Amino acid sequence: MVRTKNAVFVENAIQRSGGIAALTKILNPSQEGLAAARSGAFDSANLRANVKESREPYAHALSLVNDHITVKDEVIEEARVAYTGIATLLVEKLKLRQQDVNIFPQGSASTRTLIRTVGNRNFDIDAVCEVDISAAEAKDPMAFFEAIGAALEGKGAECKRRCWTINFPGKPYYVEFTPSVPLSTVPLTSSQKNSLERNEHQFLDTALAVVDTPSRNWKTSNPAGIRDWVNRASERNIIVQELVKACESIQAHIEPVSAQSVEVEETLRVAIRLFKRHRDMCVHRGYLELEYQPISIILVTLLTTCYEGLADLLQQGAIPPFSHAVDALIAIANLLPEMIPQYPDGHYYLENPTVVDENFAERWNTDEGQRAEAFRRWCTILRDDLQKIVAQTDPAKITATTFDVFGCTNADRPKGGNGNPGLGVVPPTPKAAPVTSGLA
Repeated sequence: MVRTKNAVFVENAIQRSGGIAALTKILNPSQEGLAAARSGAFDSANLRANVKESREPYAHALSLVNDHITVKDEVIEEARVAYTGIATLLVEKLKLRQQDVNIFPQGSASTRTLIRTVGNRNFDIDAVCEVDISAAEAKDPMAFFEAIGAALEGKGAECKRRCWTINFPGKPYYVEFTPSVPLSTVPLTSSQKNSLERNEHQFLDTALAVVDTPSRNWKTSNPAGIRDWVNRASERNIIVQELVKACESIQAHIEPVSAQSVEVEETLRVAIRLFKRHRDMCVHRGYLELEYQPISIILVTLLTTCYEGLADLLQQGAIPPFSHAVDALIAIANLLPEMIPQYPDGHYYLENPTVVDENFAERWNTDEGQRAEAFRRWCTILRDDLQKIVAQTDPAKITATTFDVFGCTNADRPKGGNGNPGLGVVPPTPKAAPVTSGLA
């Protein structure tokens, strides 16, 4: 059977990491036992129940962290109202028709992977402002970008590389506002047109062009395509199906507990959220410099590629399913350092899988390797921290270690019940020693 592109990518990463067995041995998932159970050699119901029971303390602790870092729905809605108001302002100031302006969230806000910041700092809501302009107007991208900025006068808008940042005093968020036009509006080279045709057609209609201010030119983008890609991948399952059914059967006979375990169908989103939180804690604790930390779109792209590749390999029978969501999270963490997108010439290229000519790792080629080194360092810390968690066997110690790794302090740890805990401040840890090429 022909391997998909992501399947080949992940299969190579698995081999470099020591093979599929090395990815699943930390929690002793007994893949052989599960295989035997499915064939009827053992009491499969008891075996699945035992796996469920052994994983539950880890799943419970990670689920509490996941619930703790979730931004409240009412805050998201408030931010949506705020940037919708900006659309109304642009229509008035630029004398546009309402139907020619489309504003929608991008990034974490659109993929349901937005998380609270460490230390109660403001978080960003990424929004795209798509304006349907004429091909003649598209010939001057900077004029378009600056016109948007002029219309935002009085909002305290700050010019960034490809967006305008708008702060909302007294609110826990700010908006990163990216002006864009349909990709079909701007001129494309023959190579770009051919590449677009080779992309998945389901993403073509949402492709955009954004203004890159340093180059004063258009750059391709597709935030809605990324949203749809992540959503599509998250609907796939890499956990053994029989185990899912067994878990549902067990849970049907006990009183439901809020955020009791990591939801199997949310494995990809939970990985994105937890790994982003871990990265933020590494910055907070001084292990990574803020400027060089792995940006969220790189984490989302690598994690989704890895997850989709694992799903493809599973579908093709090349690997067994994972016993539990916790096993899958640990396996993905172990694969990440093997997925750094480096080409033989030494350049890094992590393509946007939904549009042509957008390199998410573009800045990795301009910093003398600082961002690539920070990514490797973070991967090592992530794996070590997950090993600290799974090294514990007592449920109370598992929870305590998990909270410590992900920065849930005594003052603001989840107390159970519905909804999110109150916003608390994570105290800073002592600054780490100066970063070298290796880990001290």
